[in-house]
Amino acid sequence: MLRDSGSGISYGAYTMRKLLRYRNFKDHLSRQIAISVTLRCVLLLTVCMFRVIPSHQTLAQSKSAGTGASASLCNRNNALETIRQQIEVTRTFDSAVQRTTVLIRAADLLWPFHQDKARAAFTEAFEVAGQNEKEKSEQSKGQPRALILSMQTPDQRYVVIRAVAKRDSALAKKLTEQMLKLERESANQASTKDSFNDVLTAQRLLDSATQLISTDINAAVDLARTSLNYPASFMMTHFLYKLAEVNQQVADQFYDQALAVYADRPMREFLYLLGYPFAFPDSNNMPVSGSYVVPANFVTNNSLQRRFVQTLLRRAQQALEVPLDEGDNFNQQPGTEHMLEVLMRIDPQVRALLPDLSEALTQVREKILVSLPVETQKEFLRPGGDEVSSPRAKTFAEQIETAEKTPDVNVRDDLFAAAVLNVSDKESLGGVVDAIQKITDSSIRESLLELLYFRRAKDAATGKRFDEAERLASKVGGLEQRAYLHTEIAKGLLNTSATQTHTREVLDDAVTEANKAGMTIFAARTLLTASILYAKLDRSRSISVLGDAINCINHLEAADFSANDQTLEKFARRKSNPGRFLFRFYMPGLDPENAFREMARIEFDDTLSQTTSFTDKFFRAVTTLAVADVCLRQAPPEPKEPKKTNRP
Repeated sequence: MLRDSGSGISYGAYTMRKLLRYRNFKDHLSRQIAISVTLRCVLLLTVCMFRVIPSHQTLAQSKSAGTGASASLCNRNNALETIRQQIEVTRTFDSAVQRTTVLIRAADLLWPFHQDKARAAFTEAFEVAGQNEKEKSEQSKGQPRALILSMQTPDQRYVVIRAVAKRDSALAKKLTEQMLKLERESANQASTKDSFNDVLTAQRLLDSATQLISTDINAAVDLARTSLNYPASFMMTHFLYKLAEVNQQVADQFYDQALAVYADRPMREFLYLLGYPFAFPDSNNMPVSGSYVVPANFVTNNSLQRRFVQTLLRRAQQALEVPLDEGDNFNQQPGTEHMLEVLMRIDPQVRALLPDLSEALTQVREKILVSLPVETQKEFLRPGGDEVSSPRAKTFAEQIETAEKTPDVNVRDDLFAAAVLNVSDKESLGGVVDAIQKITDSSIRESLLELLYFRRAKDAATGKRFDEAERLASKVGGLEQRAYLHTEIAKGLLNTSATQTHTREVLDDAVTEANKAGMTIFAARTLLTASILYAKLDRSRSISVLGDAINCINHLEAADFSANDQTLEKFARRKSNPGRFLFRFYMPGLDPENAFREMARIEFDDTLSQTTSFTDKFFRAVTTLAVADVCLRQAPPEPKEPKKTNRP
């Protein structure tokens, strides 16, 4: 199969071979640069020829003149060959993360057709990820900041394992065991025990398991079960609630296993198991605290509640006889105090649901309480036994009134800003604008106005109040934000009876503003999104705008479309006081991979030709794979060979 190693594209290979075979160049193509250039020209000419295909025919198909034979740029063999080429191209990548990403994509596409090649690609991705993690670990030794970054950066080995688990749970399990074995060997060789790394491993295993629930619940539970070999963490209850959304019976069974494992572990682990049986929406006062989303259809299991309470009572009695060691202290409190907090918290549930255990709980609670210092006892005791209720949240008007009465100008501005940042969309626009105008610092005032108009314009577009959305968008100063808003408005207009002329005008405004914004990720997102929207109005203009998006991306250094959660962050510095405000504009849009996948469904040939325009190898590869994905889904099945018949 002919290849263009520079572009990473091969869909025209079959056609090109036929065109060049008559000139006897086939044996010399791989050694002649001039002929490589010729191949690219032939590809583009071939694409141009197929541009005359009527839209009602299958994508990228035509009939050879005078013969009636079918010819196509999109067929299964060419698509699979292209995917194989992208695997080879990854070996020239400098970034291990990008290489792993492309290998995973390629392997996943190959799986339905060539499982042996797909497994090889998955295995290669895992090896690359392992080497990358090893290098990161070496660089982070003795550097606290590097350890923090390692928590925030996904371990690519787990990314590979999640992808493999969707296709081959046995292979995923094998890779997981291989990874954990290497980590154990590394830990045994280390001079000191790295408890941080153990907790991080447990969290990553449970995070991967959580992401697998929707695709393969058995693989998810297998991965989560592996985490039971490591310390319990905040992720345990998060995984259980997510699993319960799909199958609570399985979640209850897994909790039962977890409780058996962690029943005698330190309090800093055992108490993470408090939330699930009682459907608590938080992790209480634990080393890592936070909130959970309890499934709407969740039903508490009385048997699990009983098991947890019985285990807690046993542990509490043991603590009275033999004090907990210092290793059970966390959050600047001894483990005994944390145990008492839990006993007090579950007391109402135990009295209502497990009355036979209520007396035992009360007795052990009182014993632990009196064993603590007097000052600590006072902190736990509430006068009259009444619960302390949270103060009522102030209304927007009350917050503004409080701000107006504040004499310090900087504190007053802060109060105005806090009220505006948290204001409900139901509050009148005029009232909020009036409040912003009372801020003395012009930089904060202008930024708040921009954020307010942005939010209200976005809400109006979602609510199909397009005239209002356009009016508010015109008040937004930032070009990137205004361009995004116009694509959102155009998106809504396309789904209504609005005239195409007006829809196109709004899209034209979006493209103009994006181009003026310069070479940024958000400008590129807008252009990619606009190109897809134009495809419903003007195919030629659609491809032209796609070219603008590629040009923008080519001018970006190390473009990362997954950074900052698709949110534009702007800071406003105070003029009279140190510090700054952060304003966040959430502007989701298409990345190159998804944009090319969408465009290929609409205009296959021209989209294919555009992939060669990327200067970055990674974007060239992922967009090529996206186009190949469309081809594999839409290409007609390969013709079956006629059955041979035995003639007498």
